[in-house]
Amino acid sequence: MRHGLTRCTEIRIISGSYRGRTGTAEAKVFQKSVDFPDEPAHGFHVTLDDGAWVTVRWDHARVLG
Repeated sequence: MRHGLTRCTEIRIISGSYRGRTGTAEAKVFQKSVDFPDEPAHGFHVTLDDGAWVTVRWDHARVLG
C-alpha cells in the first residue's frame, strides 16, 4: 500500500495491535501510532468495522480486494 491511499478504501490491518481487523481509511496522517508511540510515521486514520477509530502505519495495512 502506498502513502496515496484514498479515503473510503476498505483495508485489512496486517500487523500490530489490531492485526486481522478490517475497516475504512478516513484520512492520511503523519503522527505517532499505538504500536510506535515515539515515532511519527505516515499512516491513516481508520474506522474499524465495529466503529472504533485507530491510527495505522501505511506499511501495516493492505487494501481489501
